[in-house]
Amino acid sequence: MEFISIVRILRLFKLTHHSPGLKILIQTFRASADELGLLVFFLVIGLVVFASFVYHAERLQQFSVSPADSTSFTSIPLGLWWSIVTMTTVGYGDLAPRSYLGMLVGSVCALLGVLTLNLPVPIIVNNFGLFYSHTQARAKLPKVRRRVAAPTRDSAFKSLDATKRRIDDKTNQAKQRSQLSSS
Repeated sequence: MEFISIVRILRLFKLTHHSPGLKILIQTFRASADELGLLVFFLVIGLVVFASFVYHAERLQQFSVSPADSTSFTSIPLGLWWSIVTMTTVGYGDLAPRSYLGMLVGSVCALLGVLTLNLPVPIIVNNFGLFYSHTQARAKLPKVRRRVAAPTRDSAFKSLDATKRRIDDKTNQAKQRSQLSSS
């Protein structure tokens, strides 16, 4: 039953055919697919690197101070969650490094996350501007309506006469060829 309701919600995407703004947005994302792929690639690299850095920084600091002080980074996947939250600047606060080395890693992670997320933005904005101006220019063009003219009586007779003449010409050419070939 839930699948049917999901399919019903997906039907809303049909509205993109009627909305020029959504068409422009979809065209922009299609044109910027390479930049978005590069963004995702660099984010994944950063996530893995900073997750392992914060995990090892917290573990290193935990063993040097006292084993009783437990850290909230018990595994690298938890570090991945923390690095996603930190790089995207959401900052839930459920995980936070306690050591100075972990805080340094967190600061660098947040700064590089902001820089990484903002690198492709000018390219995407430029593509959006191009598609938007193209759409606006097309909207200003006059609408050209081409109607098929109803055939008049004279034009119908003229086309009929022209067709008869072509048939007669081809028949005469065929007769001439047959006479030439027989002689």
